[in-house]
Amino acid sequence: MNINLKNRKVVITGVSEGIGKGLALAFGEAGALVAGSARNSERLHAIENEISGTGHFFFSADFSKSGDIQTFHDKAISAIGGVDILINNVGSIQKLAGFFDLSDKDWQEVFDVNLMSAVRACRLFSSSLKQSVSPRIINITSVAASRPGDVFPHYSAVKAGLCNLTISLARTLAKDKVLVNSISPGPVWSKSWDDEAKNIAEKSAKDLQDVAAEIRASSAETLLLKRMGVPDDVTGLVLFLASDLSSWITASNFTVDGGFTQSPY
Repeated sequence: MNINLKNRKVVITGVSEGIGKGLALAFGEAGALVAGSARNSERLHAIENEISGTGHFFFSADFSKSGDIQTFHDKAISAIGGVDILINNVGSIQKLAGFFDLSDKDWQEVFDVNLMSAVRACRLFSSSLKQSVSPRIINITSVAASRPGDVFPHYSAVKAGLCNLTISLARTLAKDKVLVNSISPGPVWSKSWDDEAKNIAEKSAKDLQDVAAEIRASSAETLLLKRMGVPDDVTGLVLFLASDLSSWITASNFTVDGGFTQSPY
């Protein structure tokens, strides 16, 4: 069974690091044409030099701003000539804090980055997706959507909204044969974890590498597989959902979490 994505046109948001970067490189290796965005232009340039294939397009944009999303859409469509697969990956916790330590501004920032970015991207790219013979929207959410805790409740609530939006879009776009699904990763090491490690190291005067190792070990204990995830743990499922092998799958959420949630449904 071969996943063939040759010449598929893929738009991926938040590609500068973590899962997004892993997805951009994986789709490039699979023969797809990638249009990617992120805020950090230096990291985008590094990906340009690393990705397989030619004809890709990378553009620096802040997806919390509607104007930046519009500009990226226009330039991406012009650069790669359309879109077959839209992957809404951009996201950030922004502030690791409990409910009473979060301001209205904190909530609004997380809402704009994690939910409205996907709303705006889907709205803009939908007309091009409807012209594809194999259109897909894949939203990267989080297990925090279904397993909220007492830390970063704003992020958990907004990611739950993205899961909900996935179902609404799948229903709305079913007549156009656009398949819409979401993936909820568990604890995958990313910039948010790096930032948390740096914050703890600064406050405790501990060595940063020691703090990061402690976080990894502590998080691993909550998982059946006893290790935190890495971006490659997620990319395989995304590639499958982007391929023709998933032609009868829509309005579904898939958990990739090393055995964290352990849900039978």
